[in-house]
Amino acid sequence: MPVNDIDSVMTEWGKWSRGGLGALNVTSRNGFAPDISDELARKVDAAVVACGIVKPVLRHVLELYYQKGRGVVEIQLQLRVGRVTVEKYLVEGKGFVSGHLSAVKAAA
Repeated sequence: MPVNDIDSVMTEWGKWSRGGLGALNVTSRNGFAPDISDELARKVDAAVVACGIVKPVLRHVLELYYQKGRGVVEIQLQLRVGRVTVEKYLVEGKGFVSGHLSAVKAAA
């Protein structure tokens, strides 16, 4: 899966993480196996953790949206912020993860 399609990578990471960290051939709740390697999923995990160190709310929003499958409105209500703020957090968080993955790839 190309890393440049960060939304797809994050969606598949969410399925992977719901199946259990490092689990192979695990199906998600909707019956589809995640289309992501364990190696890439672990890199995404590390990027999300790093994102949380810099700005904890971004990690929280990424986990709610991708791991727990919550919608923007649910997250908005839980965090007591506006819809635009949640969408901004998602964009910023995905940007952080994408940048982190690019930096890891460049260092390899």
